Amino acid sequence: MRPCRLRFFFDSGSGICLWAGDAFTEDRYGLAVEAGALPLPPDLVAETERLIALWDTGLDWDDPGGPSPWTADDERGFRVQADALLERLRAALGPGFVVVDERRP
Repeated sequence: MRPCRLRFFFDSGSGICLWAGDAFTEDRYGLAVEAGALPLPPDLVAETERLIALWDTGLDWDDPGGPSPWTADDERGFRVQADALLERLRAALGPGFVVVDERRP
């Protein structure tokens, strides 16, 4: 069976960090893929939602084009957590999914 292709990146305000990466996956899950729609354990869905909410704190919503309220340590800490989430998602989804990291370096 053909694997579903997911793109992994955070988009402020979207409530999503997983996106369909091809037409096959989009037909099955839609373009913006909710973690709860995937075959994931509840704790991993909750962790995904927690990190999405945390990501949104890195934007000054009163001045979206301005500087982030995060410190360099906040950014590093988030990156570590997001790296761990990506690995957990890949492991939990298994060979039926390809999860591509499309975050900016």
